[in-house]
This record gives sequence, C-alpha cells and structure tokens, in this order.
Amino acid sequence: MSEPVLAREIFDRLRQTTANNPEVLTELCRDYILEARNAIAQIDEALAHLRERAHYLKGSSMMLGARELAACCATLEKMGRDSELSGAGTALQGALSALKTVEGELAQQLGPTVLPEEGSAA
Repeated sequence: MSEPVLAREIFDRLRQTTANNPEVLTELCRDYILEARNAIAQIDEALAHLRERAHYLKGSSMMLGARELAACCATLEKMGRDSELSGAGTALQGALSALKTVEGELAQQLGPTVLPEEGSAA
C-alpha cells in the first residue's frame, strides 16, 4: 500500500485547527499551491541559469587555455542540464580552486594588475 499524498495526522490536525473557519484552510492551501508553483518555477530558472553560466565560463576558459576550470564548468553544466545536483558543491569548490590557480598563473604571466579588486564580480 502506498503512502497517502498528505500525511493524514498532520493534515487532520490542521483541519481541526481551522474547523470553525474552513475558509481559512482553503485560503492557506491556495497560498501554499501558489507559492509552491512559484518556487518550482524559480528552481527551474536557477537550473537554466546554472547551465547557461557554466557553459559560458567553460567556453571562455577553453579560449584562454584554462583546461581544469573548463572541465569543472563542463561538469556543472551537465549537472544543470540533467537536473542532477548531487556533488554540485564539490564541483563548485573545484571550479573555485581552479579559478584561483588561473588567477595566480595570469598574475605571474602578466603582473598583479591583471587581477581585479578582491571581492569584485561583475
């Protein structure tokens, strides 16, 4: 037997709490559905943004020859495309580490003025 969609004891408690004014429960559930739909849409947009930004940085990194950072971005892009984010934190940390390495190499090759102010991001 499958589990009910709503945990019976929790929903029944909520129904009992609003028994004197059932419109409150209806309004609460309507607000919940609206917020849930909005949250799902925002999550979908975030995944699309992840894919797009990772793809952009992958290409830029490849043009510069930053292979490790490009590979990290390819991983993040695939995670966003597949909506499979387990390991995304590790992949992001790898990208940050690779970026620091690229920054160090560019500073060595071109001088410290190549580095924007710390904490700046456009």
